Amino acid sequence: MDINLAADKKIFLTDKLIKNFFYPSSLCVIGASTKPESIGYELLKSIRDYGYKGELFAVNPKANEILGIKCFRDVNDLPSKIDLAVVVVPKTVVEETIEKILNKGIKSIVLITAGFKEVGKEGAEAENRILEKIRSNGARLVGPNCMGVITTFDDVKLNATFVAEKPEKGRTAFFSQSGGICAAVLNSLRDTDIRFGHFISAGNKADISENDLLEFWQSDEKISTLTFYLESFVNGEKFIKYFFDKKINKPVIILKGGRGKAAIKAAQSHTGAIGSSDKVVEAVLDQFGVIRTDTLSELFNTSKGFEHFAIPKGNKIAIVTNAGGPGILTVDSLEEVKLELATLSEETKKKIKEIIHPEGSANNPIDLLPGGTAEQFKQVSQILLKDKDVDAIISVFVEPVMVPAFDIVENINSIKSTKPIYQVVMPLPEFWENYRNNSKYKIPLFRNPEEPAKVISNILFYSSKRKRDSKYLKSKRNRIPTESRQLKPGSVSNEEIVRITGEYNLPLIISKSVEARSGSDGLVNESESNGNFSAIKYPLVVKGISKSVIHKSELNAVKIDIKNHQELLEAKKSIEQSFKSNNVQLESFLIQPFIRTKHELLIGGFRDPTFSPMIMFGLGGKYVEAFNDTCMKSAYLCDADVEEMIDRTQIGKILRGVRNEKPVDLKRLKEIILSAAQMMLDNPGIVEFDFNPLIIGEDNSFNIVDARMSHR
Repeated sequence: MDINLAADKKIFLTDKLIKNFFYPSSLCVIGASTKPESIGYELLKSIRDYGYKGELFAVNPKANEILGIKCFRDVNDLPSKIDLAVVVVPKTVVEETIEKILNKGIKSIVLITAGFKEVGKEGAEAENRILEKIRSNGARLVGPNCMGVITTFDDVKLNATFVAEKPEKGRTAFFSQSGGICAAVLNSLRDTDIRFGHFISAGNKADISENDLLEFWQSDEKISTLTFYLESFVNGEKFIKYFFDKKINKPVIILKGGRGKAAIKAAQSHTGAIGSSDKVVEAVLDQFGVIRTDTLSELFNTSKGFEHFAIPKGNKIAIVTNAGGPGILTVDSLEEVKLELATLSEETKKKIKEIIHPEGSANNPIDLLPGGTAEQFKQVSQILLKDKDVDAIISVFVEPVMVPAFDIVENINSIKSTKPIYQVVMPLPEFWENYRNNSKYKIPLFRNPEEPAKVISNILFYSSKRKRDSKYLKSKRNRIPTESRQLKPGSVSNEEIVRITGEYNLPLIISKSVEARSGSDGLVNESESNGNFSAIKYPLVVKGISKSVIHKSELNAVKIDIKNHQELLEAKKSIEQSFKSNNVQLESFLIQPFIRTKHELLIGGFRDPTFSPMIMFGLGGKYVEAFNDTCMKSAYLCDADVEEMIDRTQIGKILRGVRNEKPVDLKRLKEIILSAAQMMLDNPGIVEFDFNPLIIGEDNSFNIVDARMSHR
């Protein structure tokens, strides 16, 4: 068989098996129970009560029927054609049950049962045995330790979870690594009006992960927005490749749990997952246009923003309110996310003054006072929409006794416009049920003045990233000589660093390494006393080298601007004494030409355990940690990423020229950053590297004067 055809067939089968989790024509609950309030009973009841449209079966060795649904005594007795199996049997019989399911030819399985990787070594071993069975049979598994799946679309109507709420239909897909988060979201549906198309609790992600659903939901026309609660990424490098390969064109919104060290540890104990540092996650998601939210509320508010509102064309916002305090909070929230109050034209303000109370304000934010009527809110909003400087409107209404909230909201909902209007409503409690049941439009509302600004900011972030016509770096391993990728484990020697950096036109300064020879002049012999070290002339820099020393300045092991033989000898003795007093073995001296420094920069790279090659740029020298003026991104860079790396640092602003200083050669700087990133992509054995400092000399030349590299 042709290799490409075989690969296409495998992808098709995989997609079909994932589709069975959301669009099964038939399913079976294995471990269904006759006992109310048990998971096996409540899950079967949820499927029945939600109105599942396909064939439904159950397996229980002691029952003929449960809840009116036919029961089979054993998996082997099931009809031959079953799309989806939901397993809720005790852990002790899970492996046996999975084997029976696979022998029956059922290839899509949801394993609800807990007690695997999340509880320790023994559970992890059992999970691995199950996964081996799944993969050897070409099947797919959701879970274990999960809550199930939901599809709200009318042709399926599947709620295979053990939560009683009945979610309403929407176009948002939600993937959660936490069953508890799933339960909390479902239990709050009547208050939040969150609506889903698909909902999946992934548990330990033994097989099905965020990567599978990212690809599947992209291809599903019924889904418009992808949302995730994650505590770890299974394969972060694969995740981001979907974005730089331009395979994802739907909004992706992520709430990532485990920001701090304690939270990361808690996440590991929760699902047995190993995560990346939060700074890496933040950098990568930002780079590839994935929206990261801080709360569940922001996650779903943002998904509502995409599903129900037009995308604003800019960041200029008009605010209409009947209450000063909430209006001020709204203004503050705009500033926090770099949105701007729109500057209204005189014509706009004149028209507004003709409508509002004389003591109200026609300036932005527009204050209609507590007595502002439904008609005034509507008319003012319509006027604002015609102002060229207004990109979106936030309406903030606090319900007084004399003006019903429902009328205000519905009047604004009736406005048709290509510019979005976000409504914040702070009403009496009974309003919400009335709106849910009687609204003609059912457009989502916000409960707090601070919420719309975050939504608008997230949408604009996504929109700006999507507009970039970017070409990303890719690995070019085949162009690199084999020996460049076959280095010994540990610290890479100076000779090898010279060779590797030369392959990528990285400006490593000319250096000479001289072995440290105790008791002799070694460094300063007859042939070298004139400062003639091949191409190196006075003035010089001398550095004491030891693999155990990262920051040479801490040992006073760097001597600069050495002008003659005597100063060279004194520098040598000083370095030797410093190493000796600190009980550190001096291995060699490194001699370099002295560069009169204008700026010290840092370019570094490392391999994250999840997202793999990362690159960093910023202020260099010995104060790197003190100032922390750096920007980090995935090594899969595009030109716009490099621009951002420079612009997001304080040193980057200086490099562009301040106070009549000429800018440095930014084109060359970008080339160096891109080449360093390409080096990481081409050489997977390089674990980390550190060019610090990369000096820009007074003649604007670039020189890497200190380079470290590690290989696995």
